[in-house]
Amino acid sequence: MTLLDTLRGRHARDARRAHRLDEAEVDALVAGWERAVLGAGFVRTVATVTGPTVIAPRIVHVVLGPPAVLTVRLEPGQTVPDLRALSRRLAPHLGAYGLRVDPIGHGDHARVTLLVADPLAAVVPLSPGPGVLLGRGEDGACLRVEPADLPHLIAQGATRSGKTRWLYGLLGQVAHRADVEVAGIDPSGLTLRPFTGTRHGARQVCGLADLHRVETVLADLVAAMDARLAAMPVHLDVVPLDAATPLLLVVLEEYPGLLRALDAADTKAGKRVRGLVARLLAEGHKAGVRVVLVAQRAEATIVGGAERAQCEGRLSFRTDTVESLRLLHPDADDLAAEHAAAPPGVALVSWPGRPLARLRAPHVPSYAEYAAAVTSTTPGAA
Repeated sequence: MTLLDTLRGRHARDARRAHRLDEAEVDALVAGWERAVLGAGFVRTVATVTGPTVIAPRIVHVVLGPPAVLTVRLEPGQTVPDLRALSRRLAPHLGAYGLRVDPIGHGDHARVTLLVADPLAAVVPLSPGPGVLLGRGEDGACLRVEPADLPHLIAQGATRSGKTRWLYGLLGQVAHRADVEVAGIDPSGLTLRPFTGTRHGARQVCGLADLHRVETVLADLVAAMDARLAAMPVHLDVVPLDAATPLLLVVLEEYPGLLRALDAADTKAGKRVRGLVARLLAEGHKAGVRVVLVAQRAEATIVGGAERAQCEGRLSFRTDTVESLRLLHPDADDLAAEHAAAPPGVALVSWPGRPLARLRAPHVPSYAEYAAAVTSTTPGAA
């Protein structure tokens, strides 16, 4: 036997051994899948003459990867969103951190990718692109929205949860857009301070030294909204936005603290401010006004049911209680415990037309870079 024959024989044995290992891995995945879907009740039950028969969605193809990818044929009546909703319950039985579930064809098959690590662990750069980058989801897709398409927003999160850095990212991206004017109230003075002296500064309050000005600025915003609605052409139901009529992005930073300060000084002023904010939320969308409510915790006594109903965009970074999370995301029970230990910059997001999902906010390295992005004469500079 020549050396070449020896090498060929060794290669054949190695190939057979690898094939057996691959077969064993596939068998383990199939067995784990069947146990998981049966335990989760993701099956179809058919009545037969011998009694009910349980049929599980079947794996029809496996790519071992990494990452391993399963092609699953769904049973009649099952949908990809149904499977996606169960992904966190199924993943541990497949030895995965999580699952990414995508439709194939007309939705009768699903592609299930086994994730070996948290897909939101990596930093998301604040990269240029269309619209405003709000973050990247577990599926790798970026949530980008044109400013005019933004809903009213609530963002909550504990100290150092990434909430404020997310806001810096949002404001830094719109600072140089001619079709956006940034307005609002900032009790700490830090978030809106870089806008002082820019074209945005006229309808802003930094700090609470003059509480009367808080009410004056909000009243001015309501008056501007009313003027736009009165001047809107009869054939339109939404004000067209451009450089002459920019989107008014009204930031209410530390909103609970703002209301507490107003109530302590003058309860009537607090009630009037609540009424002005309620009007901006109720009527602002058609007039080109968007409100961003920011709080450590969106308490029910501060952000009531009416306000939450108007804010279709809801982001919860790490919060100190599960109850706080459920106020904004009633369907977050499966994610609540895990999210209590979420790293900075990771939020649960409820968004119009999208299921509840985790999202990683774009990374703003420092306050100095945020301030530079706002004050720079070059759009998009940091």
